[in-house]
Amino acid sequence: MRPHKFPKLKRVVAARALAAGATALLCAAPAAAASDLSWLGGSQGADWSTGGDWSGGSAPSGSVATLTLPPLAGACNGWSCAYGVDDIPTLTVGALQLDATSGYRVSPLEAADQIGLTGGLSFGGSATTATGGPLDTFFTVPLTLAAAQSWSLTGVPGLATTLQLGAVTGTRFALRANLANGVRLVSPELDTGPLTLAGPGTVALSATGAAQPADGIAVAPPPLLPGAGVALTGGASLDVTSEGTVSGPITVAPGSASTLTLGAGSAPAATMVSYGDVTLRPSATLALWLDAPAASARAKPVPGGDYSQLRVLGDLNLGGATLTLTHGYTDTQTPCAALTPGQTYTLLLATKLTGTFAGIADGQAVELGACDPLSPTPTALLIHYNTASHPQTVTATVIGVPQIRALVTAALALPRAGVTAAGLLRAGGYSAVYDAPAPGTLALTWTTRLHGHLITVAQASNAAGQAGPRRLPVRLTAAGRRLLRTLARTAPRRKPTHGRRARRKRAPARFITLTATATLTPNTQSPPTLTPLTVRRPVRIS
Repeated sequence: MRPHKFPKLKRVVAARALAAGATALLCAAPAAAASDLSWLGGSQGADWSTGGDWSGGSAPSGSVATLTLPPLAGACNGWSCAYGVDDIPTLTVGALQLDATSGYRVSPLEAADQIGLTGGLSFGGSATTATGGPLDTFFTVPLTLAAAQSWSLTGVPGLATTLQLGAVTGTRFALRANLANGVRLVSPELDTGPLTLAGPGTVALSATGAAQPADGIAVAPPPLLPGAGVALTGGASLDVTSEGTVSGPITVAPGSASTLTLGAGSAPAATMVSYGDVTLRPSATLALWLDAPAASARAKPVPGGDYSQLRVLGDLNLGGATLTLTHGYTDTQTPCAALTPGQTYTLLLATKLTGTFAGIADGQAVELGACDPLSPTPTALLIHYNTASHPQTVTATVIGVPQIRALVTAALALPRAGVTAAGLLRAGGYSAVYDAPAPGTLALTWTTRLHGHLITVAQASNAAGQAGPRRLPVRLTAAGRRLLRTLARTAPRRKPTHGRRARRKRAPARFITLTATATLTPNTQSPPTLTPLTVRRPVRIS
């Protein structure tokens, strides 16, 4: 397969100079009506300025009503026919139509070559014309919106379909991208007016999709989303895969099953700053990635390199959205690098934080998705919401011995209603809520010594299959009931009073002190950092 030889830059500059002179001579002539042009294939070369490659035998120039890259068929339908180089310095297009099944590869000749788009873009195709999957189309000529418009982007049924665009700009004009059939749109910059993403599909902001002009001078626009804001509706999702992404407000519409992903891929490398409010919904998902810091003297992981981070210079409303955390990896980490117990990752920062994630209370343990699904070794994290100091944050701490001890100790706390012997007898014990740090078994016992004999007063056991909250019913034993009945009979009673000034007389208070012991035993699915742990503390019952 021979690479296409693009025209020399000097020849193109000379041709442009001649074209400019001709334009000056004809400036008094009436403007020609915009025409419709369709690409025939690069049989005469990939340059757009070659008239023989277009319907009608003339190359596009000035203003084109509809410019179409149709399904390639017939004598010209191979890889060379799908290649194109936009070597036309200024071009205005009313409607741009791209076929999704032919594998087009179109790039600008120079960084300055771009298209002004006035009427919109359509992208799609039929499964009957597809040559295989996945289907990738690259159209990296920069697009500048010249009017408010609506795009129609449709994936080919049954095939993963991606459209890679160059930078899209035009901050004065609103853009609505209607997505269908799981289509994926990728661009290094979507710096338009208010942007609405609607329908089942994904828009990815990725600096790796920067245009590579044919003259070899790379273009790397900053990863930008509209300052006027992004709205996600109808199940549309947004992926950010670049560090230092800047955006305006982001809003998920009520009921939209949208996912905001920061750092999808192998090694996490995504951070985003939102200059405005970010509003999530119960139907939405926030997907973040964590990784171990590189082996160095630094003590803390770095946002963008080691984990995803979202900074909101405004209000961040979590709205009961689902949080998914995944262990990222690099090609040099086999197996996945182990996270350091006690290490804290600041996932979210905001001027004001409201709400929580679905099913995750403050201080609750959650599992980190394994980077290798064939050999999952879950790591447990503690999620904390900070709304007391600025900036307000959501952090994830890798569970180590101190965190395990705190979780196990919480299971030993008696509820207020059960601190008396009578209250425990009526309930037959009490019910604790225990946050399992990982898969394993928690065994709890109450014991005391009476006349030299060890008596088990209550006991409980709970086998957790995953990290998260578990209810732990603690039940009295027969010996425990007898002991608490004795304590209840001798408990202080209120004496009757006569007259307003009569004093209340109390019998001496009686208590019993038990030893509460909790032992956590991890199972084979627990992370290697989780070790057996026993916690003891006195429990005083009146």
